[in-house]
Amino acid sequence: MKFLDDFFHIVSEANEGEYRCRVRMNPAHRIFAGHFPGNPVVPGACLIQMASEILENHLGKKLFLQKAPHIKFKVSVKPEDELDFTFSAVTLEEDSIKAEVNLEKGETVFAKMTIRFKCSD
Repeated sequence: MKFLDDFFHIVSEANEGEYRCRVRMNPAHRIFAGHFPGNPVVPGACLIQMASEILENHLGKKLFLQKAPHIKFKVSVKPEDELDFTFSAVTLEEDSIKAEVNLEKGETVFAKMTIRFKCSD
């Protein structure tokens, strides 16, 4: 299931030394009916999928999660939060891509990830 343009939308993008993408989630999405009724939060797996789809869209390559050696969720993400995904240290190797990803809003850091993807054109 693709999340881009359903679960979340890209609001703005910037590529000044590092790729930054601001997103807005769809608070009416069916995922929030079960996670958690009355107090919805964005599941961590959804944040990882969002990072994958954002990078895939930016690079124009199909990405498959290979491994995630470091993921730290620091603050719960609410459906109404508008987040900046910052991709720094994006390293292109033979058939894989490694990225450092921070999810932030202002001074608040929601999550930090190091993710490696297998890629194809």
